[in-house]
Amino acid sequence: MTNLKRSLFWITFYLLIVLVLAQLDRADRPIINFVAYFYLTAIFIVPVMIFVPSLHKISVALPMIFWGAVYFALLRIIDRSNTGSTNAEVVVIELILLEVGVWLSYQLAVAIEGSESLMDILAQGTFPHRAIELEAASEQIKTEFGRSRRYHRPLSLLVIHAVPKDEEVVREMLKSLQRDVLARLSNARIGQAVGETIRQTDLLLRDHTGRFVVLCPETNLESAAFLAGRVCSIVEERTGLRVNYGVSSFPDEALTFEDLLHTARDRSRHTVVSRDLIETEGQIVK
Repeated sequence: MTNLKRSLFWITFYLLIVLVLAQLDRADRPIINFVAYFYLTAIFIVPVMIFVPSLHKISVALPMIFWGAVYFALLRIIDRSNTGSTNAEVVVIELILLEVGVWLSYQLAVAIEGSESLMDILAQGTFPHRAIELEAASEQIKTEFGRSRRYHRPLSLLVIHAVPKDEEVVREMLKSLQRDVLARLSNARIGQAVGETIRQTDLLLRDHTGRFVVLCPETNLESAAFLAGRVCSIVEERTGLRVNYGVSSFPDEALTFEDLLHTARDRSRHTVVSRDLIETEGQIVK
């Protein structure tokens, strides 16, 4: 957490400097007459670098080169003389400040990702389960789809997403880091319950939103819906969470994994599963 705190401090300090310089530029004789688009770019860089995962999974040099190229493109397109100084020294200072912002934002994004990974490890250690990340299971997914196509066998997909029954109470109790840690522990517990309920031949995955995805070979839509009802009943019993789920089937409803996933996700948004309905019917509530 030390790196995260340090990164938060420096990115806050950086933004404060940019805002102070912007205020000083409004005076009759600014200390450094930066161009207007510099401030917009400097502030825009921070959320983009933090919230676009692909930008902090590569070397920091690439984002720095990219934003430097963006700055020079703006330099060529926009006339600086209307809003700021045209001196080369000012241009160099602007570029340096922008690159510092990129580097600090990158460090903060990496620190946040590291903290999230640590919380995932703690949650996994507390409630171990066999779910793997969706991106890491591409070969297994291709294998199952290839087998189903080759031998004309059914294949179903189940998406499971649990939410608190009393969201208002949870919003009061779970705040900031505590909320994130408890949510991850809860998610790991759900994964444990799902993994213990489904069959060994079923593939348990987890997507980037935290939903669990179960790929069920040799399973038609009706059987997958029944399995979903049983899984959700056990998850509700163990965690006390309301469970939404959606089911889709190959090849009746979709021919690719992405289409199956989209169909199941769309159904899960309109499905609220009650324990009574699961025990009596075991089907999707649309």
